[in-house]
Amino acid sequence: MKKLFIILILISSSYVLGYTGSSYQYGYSAKSFALSDALVADNYQTFQTFSNPSSLYQCSGTNYGISYFGMSLDRSIQNFYFSKSLSGNAGISLAILRASSGNFMGKDLFNNPTHEISMSDYYGLLSFGVKIFGNNAIGLSMKLHYSNLNINEEHTDSYTGNSVALDLGWSKSISDQFKLGLKAQNIISPGLNWSIDIGSGLPSSYTEEYPLIISLGSLYEPNQNHKILFQYDYINYDSYKKYISKLGYQYLMNDKLSLRLGLKGTKDIRFGFGYSFDINDTLPLLLDYSLHLGSENEGLSHLFTWSFNIE
Repeated sequence: MKKLFIILILISSSYVLGYTGSSYQYGYSAKSFALSDALVADNYQTFQTFSNPSSLYQCSGTNYGISYFGMSLDRSIQNFYFSKSLSGNAGISLAILRASSGNFMGKDLFNNPTHEISMSDYYGLLSFGVKIFGNNAIGLSMKLHYSNLNINEEHTDSYTGNSVALDLGWSKSISDQFKLGLKAQNIISPGLNWSIDIGSGLPSSYTEEYPLIISLGSLYEPNQNHKILFQYDYINYDSYKKYISKLGYQYLMNDKLSLRLGLKGTKDIRFGFGYSFDINDTLPLLLDYSLHLGSENEGLSHLFTWSFNIE
């Protein structure tokens, strides 16, 4: 049963690499996705807390954001975000992210079909960031994860998991044009505790470890129209080590429209745009869009994000 359960989890977690919590790594906003998620050193904007909580010290006023990713293979991601500036060069944010996979057929160890499977992951993120000395800033995020795996339509078999993990971030402005950022994910309590009740037997439990993910990146802005982002991720999961390079470029055409390109690894090319709608003088609404062509020929995915700031 345990081996079958592991296979089901790997199949249903196929957002990125199949490791525990991989649905969290796919993306949280259309802008971040278009820039290949190379934002660990970027300046603060709505949703930036996901990349590095230390940027919250740059938060201005109150910020709200909503993301909706309509993805291929009956997958979707929804994200709700709130942040607020605090006195003393600090900021706080709260976010809820839901990632789901629709019905697909499970397989056993012999590749025989079993039951239709659907899965939902829920993440709650509470973050705080503050500028400490010089141009240095630090931040932390407490991440709550709840996962629910449905094996059949009657839901007689129950697979639920929960955990609490901690991320830490650091950033430093070297100059007006250059900035460094560092983030470590899942450094405390990196385990997803599953409770398994198959209906016809005694309940059991199982623990999956999260990967340790360390991201180091830089931001270079030669002028106000061009932004170049680079990030290098180190992933250590159950003695398996992986390195991923990420490159993002943004061109601000005017005060309304920005174009974005990204390259994750050597083959995953991404692009998107952002457009600002001025509802009135005090409420600018920003629309971000990105198109995912699919990294494994799984089809097209359309990613949308709406955000606005109230000073």
